[in-house]
Amino acid sequence: MKKVLLLLVASSLLFSNCATILNGKYQKIPINKQNGDEILIDGEKPEMKKGAYLFERDLKPKQITIKSEGYKDEHLVIMQYKKSPLHIISWVPFGILLYPPLYDKGVKSWNYTNEVINYEKTPAITEKTDEAKEIMVNKVSVKLEKNSVKNRYFPTYKNYIRKDDKISAKASDIEEEIELENTVFSSVLNDLLKEKGYIDTTGNVLTRSYSNNLLLNAKIKDYTIHHIANRYYTKYGGMIYIDLEIDWEILDFYKKPIYTQTTKSSSGQFAITDYEKKERILRSTMRDVMEAGLIEFFKSDKVNFYLNDTTEREKENSFDEIIIARSSENVSDLSESIKSTLTIKSKDGFGSGFIISSDGYIITNYHVVSDEGGLTAVLNDQSEHEAKIVRVSKVHDLALLKIDASGLLPFYISNVEDIPVASEVYAVGTPTAEDLSQTISRGIVSGIRSTDNSTLIQTDASINSGNSGGPLVNKKGEVIGIVSSKLKGFGVEGVAFGIPAFDALHKLKVTLE
Repeated sequence: MKKVLLLLVASSLLFSNCATILNGKYQKIPINKQNGDEILIDGEKPEMKKGAYLFERDLKPKQITIKSEGYKDEHLVIMQYKKSPLHIISWVPFGILLYPPLYDKGVKSWNYTNEVINYEKTPAITEKTDEAKEIMVNKVSVKLEKNSVKNRYFPTYKNYIRKDDKISAKASDIEEEIELENTVFSSVLNDLLKEKGYIDTTGNVLTRSYSNNLLLNAKIKDYTIHHIANRYYTKYGGMIYIDLEIDWEILDFYKKPIYTQTTKSSSGQFAITDYEKKERILRSTMRDVMEAGLIEFFKSDKVNFYLNDTTEREKENSFDEIIIARSSENVSDLSESIKSTLTIKSKDGFGSGFIISSDGYIITNYHVVSDEGGLTAVLNDQSEHEAKIVRVSKVHDLALLKIDASGLLPFYISNVEDIPVASEVYAVGTPTAEDLSQTISRGIVSGIRSTDNSTLIQTDASINSGNSGGPLVNKKGEVIGIVSSKLKGFGVEGVAFGIPAFDALHKLKVTLE
């Protein structure tokens, strides 16, 4: 009898961890792979056996990544959560030492899902066409109210599998709203746009214009993080994914909003194997959900319209001619040029302009007057006049204004097309502050540059943003160009540009007779 009892005890102890002992190190799981897809497990190409992928039983969450040409990378996580069927053998012999099965908890005693893993692919942003405009992210900001930061927590992966659609996200207990003016995700999104050709990487600046470029703002206004623990203890890792609601705003070349749209997007699932490195995983998750939001935004027909919009160019090409009486007297030297240059004030700031007729017609840049309201022209004698917009060319950054005045001394507008390189040139305007109005700086014509739809005068004359719209004149005080410092904002230092005067009149369809 004693021998029998000893045999039963030995058998019970032997089989008390059957699942741990008998279950294989790897589990075969089929993935419904599509043609051309590359499957990675934890960043590595996995082993396969009989058409299924081998997942190691080690109780660590497994990161599945699917890569496919023309599609966004997809990210899935699976974890061991099912007790192995071999677990039941641990109950033999029945009725003897019932506690051993409770200790059959080795890493191999748990299985992953037995089902085929399916996934959906999201088409990536399409490549930019030759006709489409470039678009660059200007900034990604954050504005989260108290109730717009939410979290959803599952203590185990098994709990998540069973109750994924039954657990609601809870509002965070933050006491103040979160507001950030700009974030690192601007560069993240711009990297994606570069990959698809929407941002020029050649370093050229002269091709950037109203016709060729748009800007994009993004504001994160709702944030939900989903956290699924592998087990009740953090040492077993877990996974996260994030939902975002984003307000997108397209701006034209002059940073004027032209279209807004809201997207709701979810990231893929990202495994956390070491909670001390969770910040890195969180950044990857945010990058993924921002990419998903950008892809959703680019699906819009409206976005496609603005990327290919040519209506402004067509409108400007059909301008009616404006005939302005030519004055019998004009600025004849540099000292008189100061008197006929003026400061234009708007609610957004100030710029420069110059008189082209004795009855108060003025030329300046469009970006100086782009708010289109509340414009004031301050003449050299400090008199102020309401300025009305007669015509603008957004495509060529030009504007024609009118003030109610008479007896003014206008500039002579040179019609010379062949402007000599290295000839002296003078910039007149209000360079940095209103009390520096009618300042003259000297330089030379450094070069004549051609773009796809116009010509630019390059000069080394000292020019600041307030000079925009002011005249570039020769020694006789004749206007040979209109300062356009807009290009300077793209990283060009010590180089300024002007629009040739004859070309400006032609683009505005203005004739002096």
